Amino acid sequence: MSNYRFPEGGAIVFGGSGGLGTGVVELLGDCGVNVAFTYLTNEEAAKNNLESIEKKGVEGMIQKVDLLDLELTTSFANEAKKKFGRIHSVIFATGPFLNILPIMDANPEDVYTTLDTDIKGFYHVIKATVPLLREGGGSLTALTTAAIHKYISTDGLSSVPKAGVQHLCTAIAREEGEHGIRANCVAVGLIAVGLSQEIESPPGGILDQWMQQVPLNRPGAPEELFDVVVFLASENAGYISGQSLPVDGGYSA
Repeated sequence: MSNYRFPEGGAIVFGGSGGLGTGVVELLGDCGVNVAFTYLTNEEAAKNNLESIEKKGVEGMIQKVDLLDLELTTSFANEAKKKFGRIHSVIFATGPFLNILPIMDANPEDVYTTLDTDIKGFYHVIKATVPLLREGGGSLTALTTAAIHKYISTDGLSSVPKAGVQHLCTAIAREEGEHGIRANCVAVGLIAVGLSQEIESPPGGILDQWMQQVPLNRPGAPEELFDVVVFLASENAGYISGQSLPVDGGYSA
């Protein structure tokens, strides 16, 4: 993975203890990148991930951060910058567990919580980190969902908030490019890790519906997603900005 180029400094991953975030942190460590990452509930997984990347010879840092707390999010980002000297990459890889049901059947409180966690949480991420990225340029990468590009019935609690995340990324790409900041989304399809492994879906349910529309006729391997996320964060993707790249086996085609 040394072919992925990163400048001196470090990366921040928001959500580094879940299935997707853990793999991204691990791959960044493989690339020799110092990584600060957050967790919310799974402290043990975060500590294990920290130990793993430090064995690779890079510096790490973890902290419990509720992204709905702007002050705490900003403090964490500033501490990471102080530790690493510079922040060159920011990755948003977090989100709530979702109920899969028609949008009109959703509990309003669940809708409000999901909107807050995704949109407000990501807004706090950019408020906390874009000023740091301005100091030397860099990348902002957000994990969203392929359902933004091709809606699947009963997936509204995922696609609606993540569409807001995508448009915030677009705003950063358009408005902060003059500071050398790139912003992109990775629209995640059915990957054999993370939330897609936790969803309870009966035969004929959302996972079966999704798989029937995947031309490659298989779930994605975790590494196929992690490689794309780290590529977009790296200098190898230096002229890619403002994009939403589906990693979905052709589902959104």
